[in-house]
Amino acid sequence: MILTSERLTLRPPENTDVDWINQQMQDQDIQRNTTVPSPYHRPDAERFVSNARTDGHTAFLITDTPTSQRHGVISLHQHPKRAPSIGYWIGQGARGQGIATEAVVRICRWGFEDLGLPIIAWTANVGNEASRAVAAKAGFQMEGTLRLRSMSQGALRDCRVGSLLPHELRVIP
Repeated sequence: MILTSERLTLRPPENTDVDWINQQMQDQDIQRNTTVPSPYHRPDAERFVSNARTDGHTAFLITDTPTSQRHGVISLHQHPKRAPSIGYWIGQGARGQGIATEAVVRICRWGFEDLGLPIIAWTANVGNEASRAVAAKAGFQMEGTLRLRSMSQGALRDCRVGSLLPHELRVIP
């Protein structure tokens, strides 16, 4: 499965992406703001690539369509007993360019239109204002803060939560 937007291609991660993923995951901002293993090692990247398409989990590498330059990762998780959710990270060199917002809108459109999802949830650690801003730009409604519900770097952290209904999804020009 490959998804495209105006300037991005969301494609399955491949074995040739392992070293790049491992390098990006050394960024302390990514480790602090996500639930990835910390410290992060090459075998973690290998596991991520091999499990990118498992029951209920679909991960995409975010790339630039004309150049195939890698920018980050976005995933859609379909949970058996709770709302589907998204997660994403953008490499340091690609931040602040609207890439995350465009990728979020595209994966949510796929979830609503092709998978028939009724809602998509978003969660981010308190303090991760970049992720909150991306979710808000895509149309997610902020719902509140959950205390000590997210495990990051071996510690429970407070997290913000939001959700998106199909009619709330914004169109990115």
